[in-house]
Amino acid sequence: MLGRILNLFRGRPAVIRGASKLPEGYAKKIDLGDPLAGCTSIILCRVEGKLHALDVRCPHEGGRITEGPLVDGKHARCPLHNFTFDPRNGAVISGHGGKAKVYKVRERDGDAEVWT
Repeated sequence: MLGRILNLFRGRPAVIRGASKLPEGYAKKIDLGDPLAGCTSIILCRVEGKLHALDVRCPHEGGRITEGPLVDGKHARCPLHNFTFDPRNGAVISGHGGKAKVYKVRERDGDAEVWT
């Protein structure tokens, strides 16, 4: 019950169809919303069987976190300065600066719900 009430304040999630097909240790860039109206771009990652979402923007100097295989199968990478981030919490693994922004993700019936 409390979760339903809190969802009213969080807004409705964006649904990503077929997210269950993302293999372990990989990241996929997803654009949520209308690109002409300013969409939100995320990196959807599967680590230890769970989906996690990071903002595509690296917090250090405007680089972009890339899709593809994760470093060591569990860290997202920004190739601008070769920084890596933990998709589970946005923590910097290598490099310096702030944490990457993370979004809440829930898997349901093969799809993912992401709150941005």
